[in-house]
Amino acid sequence: MPLPARLRRTLLALLLVVLVAGCAPEDGDAGVGEVAVSGPFGSVPTIEVDTPLPMQDARTEVLVEGDGRVLAGEEPVLFALTAFDGQDGEVVAERGVGEARTLMLAPADVGEDLYPVLVGTPEGSRLLVRQPVTEDGADRMLLLVIDVLHTRAHGTEQEVPDHLPQVSTGPEGEPSITLPEEPPPDDLVITRVIRGEGPRVRPGQHTTVQYTGVEWETGEQYDSTWAAGKVPQTVRVDETFPGLRAGLVGQPVGSRVLLVIPPDQAVGTETLVLVVDVLATSGGEEDLAVPPGPDSAQDGQTSGS
Repeated sequence: MPLPARLRRTLLALLLVVLVAGCAPEDGDAGVGEVAVSGPFGSVPTIEVDTPLPMQDARTEVLVEGDGRVLAGEEPVLFALTAFDGQDGEVVAERGVGEARTLMLAPADVGEDLYPVLVGTPEGSRLLVRQPVTEDGADRMLLLVIDVLHTRAHGTEQEVPDHLPQVSTGPEGEPSITLPEEPPPDDLVITRVIRGEGPRVRPGQHTTVQYTGVEWETGEQYDSTWAAGKVPQTVRVDETFPGLRAGLVGQPVGSRVLLVIPPDQAVGTETLVLVVDVLATSGGEEDLAVPPGPDSAQDGQTSGS
């Protein structure tokens, strides 16, 4: 016997309540799918977000899982962070807009909140962190997009000519330089050991690097960011000495570059041999972009003598 119309309407209403309740997010799951992040890894990202975001507990989503070194406490970490306001989706400039930061991975350096997020994360990962904050007496959500950058070169290995210093790689990715038994060349030499796939270094940029340097005449190391307690360094390309500047401009991020720099393009009176890992770049003018060219010093396997 058919149900009365009034009873059918009552049961339908109850069914809709059950369906809506079943589809509602459980506690802790609010916000899933509300944020879409785009943009190449290592660049300033953009987001699409339904604002304002509701207040919720802190949580981290792995948007891209990297395949590089796994971060461990008390070791160097290099990351680029961009912060967005959960109220309107706008960039929070004072908290960071994609600049590479190099720190020791310790709570005192990266902060109590970010330390557990970063430990155990592979380099090459992109994370989305939802973080509740209270500022000026008001509660709001922050969205942090964190690109965990590589602290060593990564790319395709290249062949180094036999007459040049040879570069080997240690267990932690650190380079070791073996010098040939012959006088140093008179001209600047630029040779890739590893070719990265990232954007090219442009004039005017800040570039984050790892490096090891020795003097050709003595074979003694004069400086290295790979030494215990040190971290990668960020330099302004235009303010480096001429040989290093020529060796950096045009190199793709991720590259390891061997430089033999004569005294007139270096510092002091010695020929320097540098092995430089190009890790990140920021800033610079777009119209100073370095075009690729197979015969250029930047793109060629070797330039100079």
